[in-house]
Amino acid sequence: MRPYYVAFDLETTGLFAASDRIIEIGAVKFEPSGLEVSRFESLVRPDWPISPGANRVHGLEAADLRDAPPIGLVLAAFLEWLGPTDGVVLLAHHARFDASFLGAEAARHGWVFPAFTIVDTLALARFRLPRAFNHKLNTLVGLLGLGEEGHDHRAMGDCLRVRGLWLALDGENGPRMEYRPFDPATEEPAPLGWESMVEAIARGHAVSMRYRGGSRGPEPRTITPRRIYHQGGTAYLAAYCHLGGFEKVFRLERIECFELKVNTQAEPVPTKGPAGRKRRSG
Repeated sequence: MRPYYVAFDLETTGLFAASDRIIEIGAVKFEPSGLEVSRFESLVRPDWPISPGANRVHGLEAADLRDAPPIGLVLAAFLEWLGPTDGVVLLAHHARFDASFLGAEAARHGWVFPAFTIVDTLALARFRLPRAFNHKLNTLVGLLGLGEEGHDHRAMGDCLRVRGLWLALDGENGPRMEYRPFDPATEEPAPLGWESMVEAIARGHAVSMRYRGGSRGPEPRTITPRRIYHQGGTAYLAAYCHLGGFEKVFRLERIECFELKVNTQAEPVPTKGPAGRKRRSG
């Protein structure tokens, strides 16, 4: 039996998981067909002030949270509702953000959040709709005609729109950018499935890859990867490109496949691009 999907969303006191707090969790569990199974929704009483920027997004005030349960109780209830890690696949728009908050809140209580797989619908949308004006949830809902369901920016409204987006973009057939919950105070993990690239970075190995888009076309190119990092909800790979002789930045979701060249003598790689050449984006 295939696992259920759970589209979920967190509202928080701010943008930084290492210091900010979760103040609302909304989630909807559904079958691969889209049929809803159940919902989870709870406010959370934080021990941290709500930033003005976050308040402008979700509209929650300290007074709204005064009688809400603390995060420890809410996370316990959320985990009981989710069930075993092999029974559900979690979905979130900008999944790394949500994965870091779940991991950070668990770490504050001295435990590790279970290793659920969290699939990023933002990366999926960038792959399926590369020409969209932007890939914000609001924009995509309007572009795809998903209706008014979840028009506000509260947790339940947004997770319902994530479900609609997943179904509209045929998320089951991928591609997928996946994360596990993590504590940002102690680690900054690469997305799941990129362990070989992390190994290549650690060992200084060259990699042959096919990249969708960019100025060089679909032919395989040899790179020496430097690091994986995240910016604005996107996962990037910084690498030295042997084809052009300079450092470039590639979006992970556009890398169709890659192969380590551990038995190949790569040409020397400068620590910086040639003089006068700027770092480029693939």
